[in-house]
Amino acid sequence: MKPTLILLVVLFAIQLAVPGYMIFEQNQILTEGTAYKFKTRPIDPYDPFRGRYVTLSYAADQEVVPVMEGAEIESEDWVYALVGVDDEGYAVLEVLTDVKPEDDQDYLYLETFYRRYDGGYLVSLPFDRYFASEENAPKIESAVWRRQRDEVEDVYAKVRVYKGKGTIEELMINDMPIKEYIEIQQEQL
Repeated sequence: MKPTLILLVVLFAIQLAVPGYMIFEQNQILTEGTAYKFKTRPIDPYDPFRGRYVTLSYAADQEVVPVMEGAEIESEDWVYALVGVDDEGYAVLEVLTDVKPEDDQDYLYLETFYRRYDGGYLVSLPFDRYFASEENAPKIESAVWRRQRDEVEDVYAKVRVYKGKGTIEELMINDMPIKEYIEIQQEQL
């Protein structure tokens, strides 16, 4: 075989392997990960390359996360954020550490971006886009605006967390999947 042909076959194999691994990884998170409810505040942008999506802003993004005693963390460091649940059943980032947690503790691998005066940090959750069809994205935004007018009680993302990574499983409104909620709203019109 010619070296050019071998190189071409190797490049083709890599091009198939990378998206294949990404699909495998996302599927593994969705099937083996623990489900958490992350409280959200969406808006509706448009990405010409990816289509419509709802950008999600989380309450956890705006809360200062304390640093575990003894951990040495600076701004823009990649850290482990231990995930827990508050009294209302929503996910919270309990503490940041520079040591990988044991397998029985759920955590997210995140980057710190701002150190507060009290020593805690703000972080940004990596799962911030929920893709929707051209038709449904504006309806999702409309449903969220209803929450701001007290017509909708609860909007959150059901996120699966597994070995430091998180994937959005479903966007929920009043404990109902967003697609189901939109269908019911359309029937009532």
